[in-house]
Amino acid sequence: MGAGYILSWDLVTWLAVNRNDYYYNQWGEDQAVGEALRDGGKGSNFVNLGEQVMDHPWDKDSYWYREFGDDVILVHQLKGPWLKGDAIEYFFGRGRQNRGSHSV
Repeated sequence: MGAGYILSWDLVTWLAVNRNDYYYNQWGEDQAVGEALRDGGKGSNFVNLGEQVMDHPWDKDSYWYREFGDDVILVHQLKGPWLKGDAIEYFFGRGRQNRGSHSV
């Protein structure tokens, strides 16, 4: 189970009335909701998933693999306390010391 996200009631009802299964057949639920809202002109604060979102660097086989960088605003798939702590340390500017000595 993931952390989730929050939508205002007006967006939830808009999605219900304007449901388009195309989005849900093309992508996972996170991206499908975002694509539907974007195409419907709902909201303007969208993230470039290919550049600003990443999976934690320990998973080199992930489609969203990359190293931490200044443009990253969201780290996905933080499935354990070490991964969460590592991301927090990065965003607080303390780097990624001893990365190889932890088990995931």
